[in-house]
Amino acid sequence: MRVLFVTQYFPPETGAAPARARHLVRALVRAGHEVRVVTGLPSHPAGVIPPQWRDKAGTRETFEGAALERVWLYATPNKTALRRLWNHLSFALSGLPVLLSGPAPDVVIATTPPLFHGLSAMIAARLRGAVFVNDCRDDWPHAAIALGEMRPGLVANVLDGIARAFQSRAARILVVTPGMQSQLASRGFEARRLVFLPNGADTELFRPRSGAGLPQASAAGGRAPAEPSSPFTVLYAGTHGLVHGMEAIMDAAVLLREEGVRFRFVGDGVAKAALQQRAQAESLTNCVFEPSVAPEHLVALLHEADACIATTRGSSFAGETIPVKIFDYLAAGCPVVAAVCGDAASVVERSGGGLVVQPESGSAIAEGVRRLQSDSALRARLAESGPRFVEREHSRRAIGEKLVTTIAEAHTEAKGRGIAPRPAGVHGALKRLIDIVLSAVGLIVAWPVMLLLATVIRLDSNGPALFRQSRIGQGSRWFTLLKFRSMAAGTPDLATHLVQPGVVRVTRIGAFIRRTSLDELPQLWNILCGDMTLVGPRPALHNQYDLIALRQQAGVDALLPGLTGWAQINGRDEIPMAQKVAYDAEYLERLSLGFDLEILVRTALTLFTMRGVR
Repeated sequence: MRVLFVTQYFPPETGAAPARARHLVRALVRAGHEVRVVTGLPSHPAGVIPPQWRDKAGTRETFEGAALERVWLYATPNKTALRRLWNHLSFALSGLPVLLSGPAPDVVIATTPPLFHGLSAMIAARLRGAVFVNDCRDDWPHAAIALGEMRPGLVANVLDGIARAFQSRAARILVVTPGMQSQLASRGFEARRLVFLPNGADTELFRPRSGAGLPQASAAGGRAPAEPSSPFTVLYAGTHGLVHGMEAIMDAAVLLREEGVRFRFVGDGVAKAALQQRAQAESLTNCVFEPSVAPEHLVALLHEADACIATTRGSSFAGETIPVKIFDYLAAGCPVVAAVCGDAASVVERSGGGLVVQPESGSAIAEGVRRLQSDSALRARLAESGPRFVEREHSRRAIGEKLVTTIAEAHTEAKGRGIAPRPAGVHGALKRLIDIVLSAVGLIVAWPVMLLLATVIRLDSNGPALFRQSRIGQGSRWFTLLKFRSMAAGTPDLATHLVQPGVVRVTRIGAFIRRTSLDELPQLWNILCGDMTLVGPRPALHNQYDLIALRQQAGVDALLPGLTGWAQINGRDEIPMAQKVAYDAEYLERLSLGFDLEILVRTALTLFTMRGVR
């Protein structure tokens, strides 16, 4: 497939967002997809465009097998709220014409935040007939409000509206933590559209010091023993952001200044200047600050460190985030002091590769560092456990393979599986013409009955008159089927034979409309729209995986699903599934307008019987 990947941040920029984008693109290329990346000129996190890209409106490059197009954006190291807003908005605006040009994509993936280019990507997907997928790395603007970076009000409401605009139209929303998945589900997003695609580490790059296999337990926890006079080095590698609560590390540095501990800060971000100023003001000579480095160089720094540190704030919302640096630390076999809570704390505890301490507490961090400094056997155990955990549950390769599977499922759901539709040619055109004429006439003639039924259903029980259900159509493409509601609201969305006895709660009017098949009348609209036909296999529910698979094997999904069908008049729900598919296959083999007429006549003759109805 052609995949258009949209991200404001991309290598050589450093940080969690560019690293994730790089590995997702790499996975798509590895799977054989034709990938085109649209990103901004490099400027993150320093806010300065490097000389080789400066004064350029855009560039075209090749990156690890993907076509890479960089577009202009406004960049500045002085990141006030308005300037950050213009930085984000400028990329979305300059990127939109590029998204609307070039070969038409099959899938568009936008990784957010920032949010504005998510809207641009969604617009491009809709105009170009592509499936849209949102990779949601942070739940903006809710995360910003919870962390104190933004106040509730007009701006937050506008940003929330933008996020909802493109997420509501996404075939899949990829989320990086269980907490984020729960938050989006609580706002009404369907569970099937929320896919847990966590962050992880490139285990081909981030490996223990030995470079082969897992680290061997040693007095230094898998790394070379330090010189007796050298300090115990604790490395922080990653973005220096307000969200990370790095002030607590400085508090720990104060407590440990006379205990032979050195804190090495590698990275950039909006909080870095304040941290450096404090270190200078308090003469913290045990704190060293260095600029961001490429992942390839970060590995060596991890191998040189005695321990690593990751921090977040202590709020409940921070508990729904997992700093990406944790996975790199663990994969490299570097013991971790994790001043985190929630999902991040759970990861570190399950990994067995670090110590979890209270977030935003300098004394708790200092105590964790002291434990590692004094206990070489503990460091060895942590260093051995971390790489195994990441390889098993959070390797970038496995995460990339899940992305490939996810977009394939989303594309099939929206566009079908590419099977040639039947019938074709003149037969297909005549069948479609008959469907349009008869469904339109049927809707006109039946509207008084449908209005009466809708009124009675509303009066008979709580809930809407119409029932909307995801069904499988031609080519295994999903569509929304309409029916009159015959069951009580809250009945499980399952095929009748899959519902436990006593759970099916048919209403009083529901029993009548099911017996007479009047509940199917709204499907005349599905037929008029082209999702269904008068005669064909009855559409499977989206969760009838066995029936869907059998029909795909028999090639039956080449047909549009029907209001009635050959299996329907030969037993309906009473016959086994395999027999039902056999009838569908027989219909496909005998496909003709005459056979359709026979099925319609036989359907009319049995319309008011209860045969096969449960």
